[in-house]
Amino acid sequence: MHTLPRPFAALVVLAALSAAAQAPLSPLGPVSPTTGLVLRDDVVRALIQESSGDRIHDGVQRLALLARDNQGGYTEAAEWTKAAAEAAGLKDVRLEPMKDAPQWRATRGELWVTGPHRYRVTSHADLPMSLALKSGSFEGTGLELVDVGTGARDEEYAGKDLKGKVALTRGHPSATLSTAVTKLGAVGVVSSYSTPPWNTPHRMDGDFPDQVGWAIVPPGLVPQGARNPFLFMVSDRQGRELRAQMRTGPVKVDVSVATEEYPGHYSIVSGVIPGTRAGEEVVLTAHLDHYKPGADDNASGSATLLELVRTYTTLIRRGVLPPPVRTVRVLWLPEFEGTREWFSHHGADPVRRVAHFNFDMLGASLSRVHSRFLVSYTPDWNGSFVNAVSESTVAFMNRFNGVTYPPRKDFRIGSVTGSQDPLDAHMDRYSRGSDHQLFNDHGIPGVAFSTWPDDGYHTSGDRPENVDPTQLHRAAFAGLASITVAAWAEGSGALDLARLVAVHGVRRVAEDEFRARRDLASAPVAQVAGTSRLARAVVRAGYQREREALRSCQLLGAPAAAVRALLRTLETSEAQALERVEADVKARGGASREPAPTEAERRARAFVPRRVKGQELAAFDDVVTKASPETKPRVAAVQAALNDATTALRERGEGELRFYQLPDAIASYADGRRSVADIRDAAYAEYGYVFPVEALLDLFGLLEQGGIMTSAR
Repeated sequence: MHTLPRPFAALVVLAALSAAAQAPLSPLGPVSPTTGLVLRDDVVRALIQESSGDRIHDGVQRLALLARDNQGGYTEAAEWTKAAAEAAGLKDVRLEPMKDAPQWRATRGELWVTGPHRYRVTSHADLPMSLALKSGSFEGTGLELVDVGTGARDEEYAGKDLKGKVALTRGHPSATLSTAVTKLGAVGVVSSYSTPPWNTPHRMDGDFPDQVGWAIVPPGLVPQGARNPFLFMVSDRQGRELRAQMRTGPVKVDVSVATEEYPGHYSIVSGVIPGTRAGEEVVLTAHLDHYKPGADDNASGSATLLELVRTYTTLIRRGVLPPPVRTVRVLWLPEFEGTREWFSHHGADPVRRVAHFNFDMLGASLSRVHSRFLVSYTPDWNGSFVNAVSESTVAFMNRFNGVTYPPRKDFRIGSVTGSQDPLDAHMDRYSRGSDHQLFNDHGIPGVAFSTWPDDGYHTSGDRPENVDPTQLHRAAFAGLASITVAAWAEGSGALDLARLVAVHGVRRVAEDEFRARRDLASAPVAQVAGTSRLARAVVRAGYQREREALRSCQLLGAPAAAVRALLRTLETSEAQALERVEADVKARGGASREPAPTEAERRARAFVPRRVKGQELAAFDDVVTKASPETKPRVAAVQAALNDATTALRERGEGELRFYQLPDAIASYADGRRSVADIRDAAYAEYGYVFPVEALLDLFGLLEQGGIMTSAR
């Protein structure tokens, strides 16, 4: 063995120490007493100070110039996004072509009022969304305009001749198209409708008289080979002006529409920030498609992904962050359809995807469009560490940004050109409505970042001037803080994360127990036995969710022994919580045993549904559309039961998005282990509503008949 001279050996040691000192540390650490995050405080500051809402807003303005609801505009947006992602430092950026399908485009679309004072009402060239997607070509002059009100009731058509004429409606255009066009011979429709059903509680027709709604001529409206009708969308003010003219005499219009269909495809923009551990990914998504301008929905999410990439690559290049442990995969795609196709190509990749973060509608000015910033939980059946991470991030952001001038300037998240609005951020129970639902349906824990409600949603009012750079910056930080934990956690950092999950789990199960015992306290004596079963189900579901969240930390590298110790603590707490529920039951003096099960209850206990591999859960609407005459009564029974549930939940103050695709949300509980009776109880734990077991039997029976489910009976 050779010994180095002392001076040379000292230099080697100093060089090694210097290299070690320069190597960036893991961004994770113990829960910070200042921020409540498992990120080091200096990393939190770096994520805030490097990211920029102003840069994101520049991207929003660029994308909002493009009509991304057709293949031509979308392709231009995808190519720009690809170039911007490469410039931001994303690796392996590519355009993945989706399957070919008929594409639609309009080259002309004009609506004029004719007569001595002829004027143009609207034009596709001025506002592309004024001509609904899939409108057919048409040339006509001197066509009489006929007012059909909402277009949804038979009496609104009584005594009116619509053949060869144009129907004017203030209601949802689908109803008018199906009656005025397909039944009564109208050549097209003009609609001033602009408020989607799930936004009705937040804004009423007429609140924003100059907004123009976004619409599509429904597929299958006319026989194959027949010309599709045209559909023009106008503002509420324009609709009222036309009706005022009609009161003084007939109003006639000239229509000139030129559209075509051609073969083509959309593409998915995909790229990665490479990780050091093979075979593991964190996935980020934003849907790139939408009408022009579509600024908040969803130029905001698409531009935010670019800034997340730029922030990470900059901090890695500067040595503030090491490369991520897990590869961060970034996807810009068409909403739903793009995600479905991506899974069809990549669902079987030999990769473990530990978490998904979806960015959809992020930047709306909270004061200007009367909104708030939301982060969703995963569904209870898909418990994950991402829930505790999201909770801690929201709490930190509110604490240091809940007033216009917070005391800690280093933790203030704002932008140079943005507002000084206080932050109003919330965690929301799981709801469907964007691409995170598909990731959850594939078993990948997915959360969504969004602003909701939005006064300009799906209208011409969704413009860049209503998007706030400060809000964009806050949304970007929320994503950065969450993604950093998911992508960099390993070893001691994963153990620190498990401790965070345990702490936040204590709060969530306490809330579950509170709700269960409150419902038990308010139940009539005769219903105590049945309610006690549901109360126990709520407690058990909450603890099971938190067990799964802790186990997800072990998959990231938290030591198994430490996770098992935290799990044992949960088991002890669960037993104590169930004892408290039993004490409440005895204090109420109700029957301790449930009555004998009904025939429906016995069938529900025996029916164990399982999802058919490769079948999407967002399918009940398809089942309804294809229902045979003999199954229509069962379909109607399910719809009536879910309408009752929606009404009850709405009256209790739940948001409309909680009801989006409600039958499919309930169906997502089917895992081949839970019976329909178990799913009834689990859905109660999630929604706080007792779904009738008869309706659930019909629901799962119809899904089984439609090939979406199979069962063990």
